[in-house]
Amino acid sequence: MNARRSDTRHPGSLTAAHRRLSVFTRVPEPGKAKTRLIPPLTADQAAALQRGMTEDLLERLDHTFGAAAPEAPPLSRELRYDGAFSSGALEVPKGWAVTSQGAGHLGERLARAARGARREGIGRLVVIGADAPLLPLPLVEAAFSGLADRDALLAPAEDGGYVLIGLALERAPAAAVESLFAGIPWGTGAVREATAEAARRAGLGFGELAGHWDVDRPEDLPRLAASIRTLDTAARPRRTAAVLAGAGF
Repeated sequence: MNARRSDTRHPGSLTAAHRRLSVFTRVPEPGKAKTRLIPPLTADQAAALQRGMTEDLLERLDHTFGAAAPEAPPLSRELRYDGAFSSGALEVPKGWAVTSQGAGHLGERLARAARGARREGIGRLVVIGADAPLLPLPLVEAAFSGLADRDALLAPAEDGGYVLIGLALERAPAAAVESLFAGIPWGTGAVREATAEAARRAGLGFGELAGHWDVDRPEDLPRLAASIRTLDTAARPRRTAAVLAGAGF
């Protein structure tokens, strides 16, 4: 499907040369973070896991995307948190903007991030969640590259959601982008399918990348621990591994 071009954008206001990588996370507050993992984790352990996964992912992303080659398109990086953020709540690499996701369900918060990026002249936006600490980072670059001829891209999650969404804001009409987040049954196994259908109805050029898995259910914990043990020591998400080991995984 050929990408549909917007008739409403202001020429020169958005450019594919300006990219943004946005990470969505929950503030690691006991009793509010990763509650679906309680039990087998305690509330404190679940919050510590949320923090560890977020900080490990930010560290990996910063190592890969924090020092772009001089000829690479500009890339801004931001962490969007949900909850009551305070100084020291999360260790965030230098150069990352930190901002609230704002109120509302996940779709409203994603739409808000897209609107903010559009206002700031961002041409391509990729949003990922912190619940996939082992996300293959080539997926992120593939999303930015794939937006050259697609208006929206997803990396599906095994549970029927998605771990990454990419938006070609320099081309896709604002109303069409907003439609990707409206009326979606968040928290169910129909999120990916509903989003693909919303893109089709809006006339957006839509594509999917390779899938991955995130950490949402108790059975994901031993899988995550086993996956980490297969990695070379230098590549292991050390904070996440420490929390899992402390919890007996």
